[in-house]
Amino acid sequence: MKTLERIDQAVWELRERVRQSPGDLTLRRDLLRFFHESVLYIERRAGVPERDRSFLLLQQREALGVLLLHGAGGTPDEMRSLGDYLYSLGFTAYGIRLPIDPRSSDSGFADYARRMIRRRGGDGAQHSAAPGCGSGGWSGCLARAEVTLSTMLAYSADTYTAGFSFGGTIALNLMRSHPVRGTILLSPALFPGGGTRHAIFRAALRILPRLTRRIMPVRSTMLDLIMMTRTAIGDDIREPILMVQAADDPVLSARGYQFLQKRSRNAASRFVLLPSGGHVIVRGDQSREVFRICGDFIKGI
Repeated sequence: MKTLERIDQAVWELRERVRQSPGDLTLRRDLLRFFHESVLYIERRAGVPERDRSFLLLQQREALGVLLLHGAGGTPDEMRSLGDYLYSLGFTAYGIRLPIDPRSSDSGFADYARRMIRRRGGDGAQHSAAPGCGSGGWSGCLARAEVTLSTMLAYSADTYTAGFSFGGTIALNLMRSHPVRGTILLSPALFPGGGTRHAIFRAALRILPRLTRRIMPVRSTMLDLIMMTRTAIGDDIREPILMVQAADDPVLSARGYQFLQKRSRNAASRFVLLPSGGHVIVRGDQSREVFRICGDFIKGI
């Protein structure tokens, strides 16, 4: 039997044993560990650099779980410092790699034309394009997160999700379909910021939708998910959420902060608007404060 098949078989058997004996911590830890091994095996075979692979920080004792979701332009490494902090508080932290290629940056039309010329061989044949968001765009990312979250919930019914930017929008969708204990949203992508670049993108998407999606795969994927999420979220959010964003975020509008705050109905929910920090608040000068806020939210529920 092949290596991955053996691992998958072990995961399936452990799921069944956990279902029969949910109080057995050893079984639940083994389930999460073997699931992670299957993920790492696939990522290694795909040539994912070690620092960009999914990571699991597994406690030896009974612990709350936190699923960490990175942004569209990042990898699990983006969430590693937050994972280390939560692990130091006694929580099990699992940072997964979403199937969206961070190398697929949103280029302009001129850059796209130059790449197409370079990819044509001497016989005029066009070489394959660089990989974009895998597994069907945002739907593939959401599916990957759902499979992982279901395993996390088997490990601990007290599991939280924590997503940054695109990962925060994924976390909002997970909250609607899974019984998570709470949801942490760090600069979640809900309303793109204004500015010339976004206006040009929206205009190009209306005029040349297929070409624009090819040239700007990440931005297009994010916009699709954003529109779906805002429609599906409804007017009442009864689950506990933590929303943290910086007032000077150059990527996303503070309308997202106001949008969620207006719809929140849970007394345990918390909204923090930092005076500064930019978009990537999981790194930089404000990150330690952001981590502390996340830890306090989890301990407070």
